[in-house]
Amino acid sequence: MTQAAPDFASLVAEGDARLDAGDHRAASAYYTAALKQAEAGAPYDRPTAQRALRRLQDIEQGYVRHLHASLERQGFPQSEWHPRFAKSIAIMTGQFQRENTGEQYLRMPTTYFYPDLPYAEYYDTAGWSWVEELEAYTEQIVSEAKALMDGGETFAAYMKRTEDRPQGNSHGLLENDDWSTFDLIDSEKPIADRVKLCPHTFGAITDFAPQCRIPKRAPTIMFSLLKAGAHIPPHTGMLNPRLICHLPLVVPGDGALRVGTSTRAWEKGRLMVFDDTIEHEAWNHSQTDRLVLIFDIWHPDLDEIEQAQIAALFDAVDSY
Repeated sequence: MTQAAPDFASLVAEGDARLDAGDHRAASAYYTAALKQAEAGAPYDRPTAQRALRRLQDIEQGYVRHLHASLERQGFPQSEWHPRFAKSIAIMTGQFQRENTGEQYLRMPTTYFYPDLPYAEYYDTAGWSWVEELEAYTEQIVSEAKALMDGGETFAAYMKRTEDRPQGNSHGLLENDDWSTFDLIDSEKPIADRVKLCPHTFGAITDFAPQCRIPKRAPTIMFSLLKAGAHIPPHTGMLNPRLICHLPLVVPGDGALRVGTSTRAWEKGRLMVFDDTIEHEAWNHSQTDRLVLIFDIWHPDLDEIEQAQIAALFDAVDSY
């Protein structure tokens, strides 16, 4: 049975409760969802909406102060911010509007936009020395993945229900195991029991790939199973300082990944690297399941100081 979406009053009440508990980010999410409902024409009462808006504005002003103070404590005062990082903060806090460059498919991250990075839908990996070293492990990774499935290890739905944020049905994929994963890392921490089952997989990624490290968000290493006949509708990822990598392992054919204007079929053992903040979708029209290994890397044009400042930013975000 489909769960009914919460109404305006319920969303505001949940925002109030989260604010009273000191969870400012969750309160902001609930107030924002309530006000969006009101803007869309859902029933609401004006005094409650005005109160929610005032509280949201207070949270946002405190958020900006908190980010600056936290970054300074971590050794990154505003005077030393990389120019692109400074611009990302201005966009994040509403002080600067990102440019519309006119492409058919813009980068539209759901969480954080890092400006002025060169980008592509798919990346040419020919000059990346680590790619060939990683691809050489394909058969060992395939063997470990098949052992997981033959051994009855549980692949869980990729889109999981959460209780700390307002949540829609995510294109019908919420708790739907048509798209399921077996994760080797959870909130940036390796899952020891799972890593023991996949030592070659984990080692190949950690030894060769320039892993992205963002508190509670990256790195990611997971096996991704797309069932026969399944389709992942168009969507965008969280943040563009990272790129997503697919190493295809079991490729039954009649399936592909579209990123923006480009569509490519998976080829076993051939790495695909793409920007998931560009609208993308995937399908498996074959009669058997498709399996890929997914992990993320830093965008290759980021300097080390930018990587460090981005990581510090998300430490700051999570402490508010």
